Amino acid sequence: MLKMIRNIFKKMKREVIAPVRWDNLRRLQPLSTTFGFDRGTPVDRHYITSFLSTHQADIHGHVLEIAESSYSKQFGAQVSSFEVLHVQPGKQVTIQGDLTDKATLPANQIDCFICTQTFNFIYDFKAAIEGAWHLLKPGGVLLATLAGATQISAYDMQRWGDYWRFTAQSAEKVFGEIFGKENVEITTYGNVLTCTAILHGISVEELQPEELSYHDPVYPIIIAVRAKKA
Repeated sequence: MLKMIRNIFKKMKREVIAPVRWDNLRRLQPLSTTFGFDRGTPVDRHYITSFLSTHQADIHGHVLEIAESSYSKQFGAQVSSFEVLHVQPGKQVTIQGDLTDKATLPANQIDCFICTQTFNFIYDFKAAIEGAWHLLKPGGVLLATLAGATQISAYDMQRWGDYWRFTAQSAEKVFGEIFGKENVEITTYGNVLTCTAILHGISVEELQPEELSYHDPVYPIIIAVRAKKA
């Protein structure tokens, strides 16, 4: 019931309270300061789910996620355990550890590590990628997404820090150094219109499917990485 009420409010906000005027986005304040969560589905979430859907076959066995296991449960098949990593203890947390400190992490235990929108909030992101490699079993797969052209997350900046934005080139180079270039696949998602949408907080529901699916490598919102541990 609560979810239904929230969705009704989001629809009212999109269509009645603050509808998008596509012919005039010349404004100094965005329509939403929360990536569009208050209007519907943020554009970057659409691309994240598209990426994970493409690689569902990798999401099996011991599957790890950060903070919660929602994507693991949504896309996983033949999952033997849903593991959750966080630096702080919590109800869902099964591994309390720090990606930048391998001494706090188990080695060679994970078949698939879903790590969405995390490395941009870690200052020593290269050490964190090494931590991800350390967690995986030989043959295990990391499915990671990185922020490209998008706004700073005020919520995360205040709690953890919001340090980095990536490109396909930087992602290919740094993940290749750790996993081996031949074991890394990079995909980008976004175009100039969807970049404009996420910067203003315009939601997926306010865009057309063909606008969302159009790919322009010069305007990446999301850089997605599939990296396999040899």
